[in-house]
Amino acid sequence: MTNQHIFSRGMQQVLGLPDQRIPVIKTIQNNSLAATRCRRDLPFDAITNPLPREDAYMIVIQISGKNSRELWLDGKPVKTEILGAGGVVFHDLRQSVQFCFHDPLDSVNYFLPRKTLNAIADDADASRVSDLTFTPGVGVMDQVVAELTRPLLPAFDNPDRVSQLFADHISLALGFHIAHTYGGMRTIARRQGGLAAWQERRAKELMGANLEEDVSTAELAKECSLSVGHFARAFRHSTGLSPHQWLLRRRLDEAHGLLRDSRLSLAEIARACGFADQSHFTNAYTRRRGISPGAWRRQKEIFPKS
Repeated sequence: MTNQHIFSRGMQQVLGLPDQRIPVIKTIQNNSLAATRCRRDLPFDAITNPLPREDAYMIVIQISGKNSRELWLDGKPVKTEILGAGGVVFHDLRQSVQFCFHDPLDSVNYFLPRKTLNAIADDADASRVSDLTFTPGVGVMDQVVAELTRPLLPAFDNPDRVSQLFADHISLALGFHIAHTYGGMRTIARRQGGLAAWQERRAKELMGANLEEDVSTAELAKECSLSVGHFARAFRHSTGLSPHQWLLRRRLDEAHGLLRDSRLSLAEIARACGFADQSHFTNAYTRRRGISPGAWRRQKEIFPKS
């Protein structure tokens, strides 16, 4: 999860950003989907180096402020519009893409290979996407991309806290949305069922047996003899939760039980239940229960059961 993707290194060379400012989240869904947070406090004074040509798309969402820029595709200038917070632009990396930014930069850039779009279409029994439809240099407001990006933002400061299941969840949802909304992918209307009883049981066993370890959606899908996309949809249909959400609840329930053992520190409980550290555990527990684990433990000491 914390290894740099080639796209991350390419963006560093293009934008001149130091390593620590561009953490990357990489997931596997037959292929990889990378997300890079790019931040620069000052505008650029020159045209950037061109991005490496690849059979892929770069999808950029502006996080804060506005960004006015000049754009060149294969050396030819392209008219652009100011990109405000929440605006999304697309770039076809089969072309040589260069920029000149006139405002500070704060964006999340997604790298979406064409082979990933093909895998998504194949999994959905749909026709493959030939090209994405967009106007170069012109942004669109996309609420789905914004909602999927929002929970990723804290992860760029703490990439080690990102579980594989969470990254898979974002990757699958984003890829499907892009293929459907901008690639015209149409799935065959059919009744979507859940997992068989043995599949649901096996998936939950794998996630619950070793809470301190990370597991990917691909591993769970393989154990259930399903494709990644089919498994993710069927698991949600059966449980009402994504695999990531189910595992997080399972970890929090286990941690809640361990809080009753005063011999264990919060840090020890966090490690035992698969959280990156005590802070990660505390934040997740507080969001779920409305009280910090330390405060809950102190409350129980003050008001013990009679």
